[in-house]
Amino acid sequence: MEFWESSFIEKQTMWGFEPTESAILTKDFFVENNVKDILVPGIGYGRNAKVFIENSINVTGIEISKTAIDLAKQNGLEDVSMYHGSVNEMP
Repeated sequence: MEFWESSFIEKQTMWGFEPTESAILTKDFFVENNVKDILVPGIGYGRNAKVFIENSINVTGIEISKTAIDLAKQNGLEDVSMYHGSVNEMP
C-alpha cells in the first residue's frame, strides 16, 4: 500500500484542523492580490484549504490518498473539486 494512503488510514486527521502558519500567510497574500482560484496539490483532508474557502477563494485539490479525500468530504469539503491522483503525474 502506498505511503500516504496507509498514513491516512492509520492516522486519519493526523495534523488536526488548524491551518498552518504558511497557509494563513498565503491566504493574506491571495486576498490582498484578489486571487480567486487556486490549486492545492496534496490537499489531504483539507485543513489548509478551509482558510482559503472561508475567504471566498475557490479551491481545487489533487490528492494521492483516496482516504484523505473521503476525510475531507466528511469534514465539510464536499463541494470542493478534488481529484484523486499524483501531483507528479499532472500534465
